Amino acid sequence: MFHIGICDDGKEVCAELEDMIYKLGKKHGVGLETSVWFSGESLCDFLKRENTLDMLFLDIDLITTDGIQAGNFIREKMKNLELIIIYISSKSSYAMRLFEVQPIGFLIKPLKTETVENVFLKSIHFYELKNQKFEYYSKGYFYKISFREIIFFYSQNKKINIVTREGERQFNGKLKEIASELPHNFIMIHQSYIINLDYMVECSYEAIRMQGDNLLSISIPYRKLVREQIMKYKWEEK
Repeated sequence: MFHIGICDDGKEVCAELEDMIYKLGKKHGVGLETSVWFSGESLCDFLKRENTLDMLFLDIDLITTDGIQAGNFIREKMKNLELIIIYISSKSSYAMRLFEVQPIGFLIKPLKTETVENVFLKSIHFYELKNQKFEYYSKGYFYKISFREIIFFYSQNKKINIVTREGERQFNGKLKEIASELPHNFIMIHQSYIINLDYMVECSYEAIRMQGDNLLSISIPYRKLVREQIMKYKWEEK
């Protein structure tokens, strides 16, 4: 059962979105319950008492405590990196300010069923993905790490390094041997790099910048395929 929150100071928007969510849950066979708040303060008060949300549709333009402040409270004060946040706004000029909160989607008002459905399904997939683990063997022990935590893999001296927000892990292996074990959002851009597209900040034909300010080269043999994979990934995001 998914617990989905909606926080918007417009009661009509909340009612409309809640109706869409229940219809989408029924359409796609997803069991869910919803909670609604009309201010950032009431949302934060709830989260202090109960940390039970799986997904949150959060209006940016809230009065007093706005959506970005509420998002920062969730990520920085509560240290909750698991909650899936989808921002809502009547404006599209917030991209850089949202970077630290790491939302999975951004919806522009007036809301459209198709765009809500796309981000709903992406969020469900993301929720399921975070419960999947990458397994590896190192120094006599087996380890597991959530795919969601992995920013990219790189190989060096017959060892594979896993780069995460918390640091790096290392084990013996070859990138090409693990590529088939990874979800579709992981792509090989170089014989030495496999990246998680969810952490891509910007890209050119020659290189990709990942979160953490790592600039990774795309080798010439991979450039055409990488461009196609990125375009497909961005299309699926819409």
